[in-house]
Amino acid sequence: MTENRLNTFFAWFLATVVFLLPTFLLPTIINPFINSKLLLLFLAAFVTTLAFLVKSWFDKSWTIVRSPLLYLTLVFAALVIISSLVSHQYPLKQMVGMGGAYLSFSLLIILLPSLVNDTFAHKFKIALNIAAITLSSVSILQLLGVGPALLFNRLGAVDFPNSLAFSLAGASFIAIQFLSVVLVSNIFDQNLFKTSWVSKATVALSAIALSINIWAILPGGQASFQSLSLAASTNIARNSLTFTKNALFGYGPDSYGNAYNILKPVWVNGQSYWKFTFDSGFNLLLTIMVSLGLIAFLAYLWFLWQSASVLKADANGDAFVKSTVIALLIWQLLAPVNLLTLSLLAIGIGLLIKQNQGRYNNYTFEVHRLADFLTLGKFVKGRTYLFHGINSILLALALLALLGVSRAFGAYYLLYQSNAKITQNEIATAYDYHVQAKALAPELDFVRRSSALVNLQIAIALSNKADLSPAEQDQVLQLVNQAIREARAATVLDPQNYLNWSVLAQIYMQLVNTTDQAKQEAFNALAKAATNNPNNPEIRMALGQLFQNTNRLTEAISFFDQAIERKPDLFVAHYYMAQALIANKQVAEGRNYLISSLNLLAKDSEEYRAVEKELNKLVTEIEAAANTNTNTQENMAPINPVPPTDVPTSTSTATTSSLTEVLNQGSAEAIIQEGALSTEQSLVEN
Repeated sequence: MTENRLNTFFAWFLATVVFLLPTFLLPTIINPFINSKLLLLFLAAFVTTLAFLVKSWFDKSWTIVRSPLLYLTLVFAALVIISSLVSHQYPLKQMVGMGGAYLSFSLLIILLPSLVNDTFAHKFKIALNIAAITLSSVSILQLLGVGPALLFNRLGAVDFPNSLAFSLAGASFIAIQFLSVVLVSNIFDQNLFKTSWVSKATVALSAIALSINIWAILPGGQASFQSLSLAASTNIARNSLTFTKNALFGYGPDSYGNAYNILKPVWVNGQSYWKFTFDSGFNLLLTIMVSLGLIAFLAYLWFLWQSASVLKADANGDAFVKSTVIALLIWQLLAPVNLLTLSLLAIGIGLLIKQNQGRYNNYTFEVHRLADFLTLGKFVKGRTYLFHGINSILLALALLALLGVSRAFGAYYLLYQSNAKITQNEIATAYDYHVQAKALAPELDFVRRSSALVNLQIAIALSNKADLSPAEQDQVLQLVNQAIREARAATVLDPQNYLNWSVLAQIYMQLVNTTDQAKQEAFNALAKAATNNPNNPEIRMALGQLFQNTNRLTEAISFFDQAIERKPDLFVAHYYMAQALIANKQVAEGRNYLISSLNLLAKDSEEYRAVEKELNKLVTEIEAAANTNTNTQENMAPINPVPPTDVPTSTSTATTSSLTEVLNQGSAEAIIQEGALSTEQSLVEN
């Protein structure tokens, strides 16, 4: 392959990536809208790195354009790596998530200008326009109810909405960002617009699709969405500066969600989005401050300033490319981070630097061929050894990164298959897929958390069988044991993710009627969950239920009170507080909370009628007791509680599981003890 062929291949490859970023969707992996874009970005970064190494072998030199953004991009990439290593003992999740996305973003900006040829700008424009036409057509088809969602729904277990809520871009709001960028770029490039029918068609269709998608995201629309408000995002960013390590290097590039749960202000519970966990701040800058730290925030802020300088210096440059970069930079300040605009921004900036290459010096490191060593001096030989040695290291690192990404995405595919089998009630096959997923990516906490839940579900289902054989009882024991180990492994891999602790607590709660040790372990896990999500009222409510079920009513009342303090309009917290107070013979106070829970329900709801019936029964009993001068608190009949419909499943405190009938105290304590004795390393490896 000659160097010209390499450049041509790379230009066509990158143009294909530009087209696919807004239009490609792989439905056979979990989180398909996010992971499809992430896969494309990783592929673009790997092929770019490989093309750079191959080109350097042809040229016998490294050549990198020394633009004003070069060193800032290198610093930003280094800070991403440092943040991943400092914030997490097991950083794989960071590197195959947003950490890898930020590194890929940096690689494209650094390497792309020395790889693309002068014809790439035309391919870039055509790819964007065709992608915009495709995405616009899909929006129109979805409006008519005959879009590609119907086809995807026939392919697997994922049930995409056949409405404007479905978009190949990932969401209607992301489609709006992309279509607006392409529309503006075509309008500002008058030469292209006047001479190209593709540009005219793009503008017309994009304008129609923009109107459709804007209508869809309006409140009450088919694709209405909720992003984190600027006030909440700013508050979280300010709170992230409290601790030195987090202030300097953040919570981890892929851990904004953890930081959000830890740092969110209590007033968020009064918002419509109080149950959501946001993986991005209001915009890219506020996301970087929390996830990567203050140093990376300042580096990226300087990067934006230098980008503006590069754009200003390019007074007579390509209007389409400049407009694309400017529009994408503006969207980074106005919208949450998304992989589509982040990837296109990296490619657009790389192309902009290429078009202005004459203004900058190149960094070049030249060597001779290995075959010429007999006539070379020691210094030149050393340069050659260094060149080929570093190239070999870079190639090894690229292949290692490719292996890690491949294993992670292989696990995503297997988890998708497992979910599909669960919907088909093929639990054994689903379990096998989980085992394979864990073998591919044992350091991803959500793989281990999902595996824990599958083990628990199978154990409960098996224990529900009548007349269990001794072998089946042993199998239940092993499944519960494995569920605990998998959940504990998840807490080791990401101890700041409250969901990992909640799942561990859920498993122990199934055993609380078997052994007191399970009660203590469930409390410990819920306490850890509360530490990592301190303003979550549902965790406090789960702690209250745990103590209520173990007849420690004073502690239960305290935790229910904490739940109400965090979210005064949470019906179930008031309801369970009433039950705990009545059980604690504080009947008058219990009646008041039962009334307050009733006031939080819609009068035409089934829950309202059930709670009203309970309240009337309680009032009747109070009046009867008063009329007969009996001791009200001692003779009050117990109330049959109505199971509220919105109790959080991740922290459910159900203790009536059939597992307690299969496992005796000795076996339950043995399971718990075995998990407690496992070292962190063995948990992760096994």
